[in-house]
Amino acid sequence: MAPDQERAHAALSFILPELEKRSLRYVITGGFACYTYGIKRPLTDIDIDIDTAKDSETFKEFYASLAEKMTQPLEHLVDQNYDNYNFEITVDGIIVDICPMAEMKVFDVTKNKYVNFYETGFPAYETVDFFGLKLNLLSKELILKNKEMLRWQRESDHRDIAGLRELLGV
Repeated sequence: MAPDQERAHAALSFILPELEKRSLRYVITGGFACYTYGIKRPLTDIDIDIDTAKDSETFKEFYASLAEKMTQPLEHLVDQNYDNYNFEITVDGIIVDICPMAEMKVFDVTKNKYVNFYETGFPAYETVDFFGLKLNLLSKELILKNKEMLRWQRESDHRDIAGLRELLGV
C-alpha cells in the first residue's frame, strides 16, 4: 500500500465501525469513489453520505461519538452546486467529509433550483474491496450524474467525468 492508501485505510477503519455500530447505511462518493474505481487521480479526502437526517437521534449519537476527531462541526453549506449539511473529521491526515442524505440537495440547472439528490431513497451502490475493507461506493452512474450537474467544476471533476465515462463505455 502506498502511504496515502495507508492513511485512507486508517481513516476508513476508524469510521466504518462507528457507522456499523449504529446500523447507518452509507455510500462513499466523489473523488475517493472514483479513485477506488480505478480512475487515476490524487487521493485527497473521503466523502461519505449517510442514510439519515441531521436531527435523528442516531445521527446525533454518531456525531457526538466523533468529537475527538472533529475538524469542522456540522454546518449548513450552500454554494452554487450544493445545499446540504456536513461535517468533517480528520484521521491520520485524511479528511472525511460526512453528509446526512436526507438534507442533501444539488442544484438542477434544468429546474433552476436545488433538488434532493437521493430523491428515490437509498441509492444504487457497488461493494468493493479496498485492502481488506468492504466499501459501499455510490454507483458510477450516480457519481457521473452528480459531477455532470456541477455548475462549477474543478480540473479533478473533469478528469473524474472522463474516467467514469470511459469505465461505463459512454
